[in-house]
Amino acid sequence: MRRRTFLLASATTVLLADTNQELVDLFGGMAGALSEGNAQAFLRAVDPSMPGYGKFAAAVAGLIGQNELGSSIEITKQYDDKTQTVELDWLLEIKGPLQTVRRQATVKCKVERRNKKWRVVDISPHDFFAPIHPEKP
Repeated sequence: MRRRTFLLASATTVLLADTNQELVDLFGGMAGALSEGNAQAFLRAVDPSMPGYGKFAAAVAGLIGQNELGSSIEITKQYDDKTQTVELDWLLEIKGPLQTVRRQATVKCKVERRNKKWRVVDISPHDFFAPIHPEKP
């Protein structure tokens, strides 16, 4: 009985470690895509059925199209239930033609497995990824 409990606990630990690494890879890839100016790669991680996806995708494309970006993340919290809820400390440095803006915020994401891959099904705040508006003199 004890041996079965230990084997089950070990299998659960391995699965959680795999999930953690998969989420690090997912969000690391998203941050990298922003830094590389690749909206398609960034949006590939987001499920198109996410509420507000069209507006979100347009904002991301606008942000990337108008600016040079630097992006980094750190997973600060992760809640395990049927879906994964992850809080990220996201730093985004936006170098536009007229100004440089530094954004840092806690970005909350819900991710679910879709076709054996993790996909973002909700992300907030959406406006964190909005294009910058030139300041008026």
